[in-house]
Amino acid sequence: MKIKTKFFGEIEVVEEKIINFPDGIIGFEDLKRFVLIDHPGCDAIKWLQSVDEEGFALPVVEPVGFFPDYAPVLCESDLRKLKLGSVEDAVVLTVLTVPQEVEKTTVNLKGPIVLNPLERLGAQLIAENSEYMIKHPVAIFSKKET
Repeated sequence: MKIKTKFFGEIEVVEEKIINFPDGIIGFEDLKRFVLIDHPGCDAIKWLQSVDEEGFALPVVEPVGFFPDYAPVLCESDLRKLKLGSVEDAVVLTVLTVPQEVEKTTVNLKGPIVLNPLERLGAQLIAENSEYMIKHPVAIFSKKET
């Protein structure tokens, strides 16, 4: 199927790649279907693109690439809703916020995007770890890349 996107134009999406978010994403509970799109020219960043709202896409990264000890403690009932036995069975992504001053880029370690790729289910969950912040500084861009 083809979908229209604000940032990538019209793209072809294979139905089997659509990830269902039964509860939506925090603040966007009406958006339920997403696909992951690679960011052109950067392997570290992907986009969680809404299938139903062309203007909604979130830049996401795998946090362990930047924070090797990242281990969110998640509610077992939330994991069960995603048909996961443990967080180790999931793909965990975090939302990137890139301001105009890119050296002030942050990542949301408190509210990871948790995916069950086998069941094509996803949710934004809240990590119980007190040390994780919503706006955690991350050095993903150097000044030369801007």
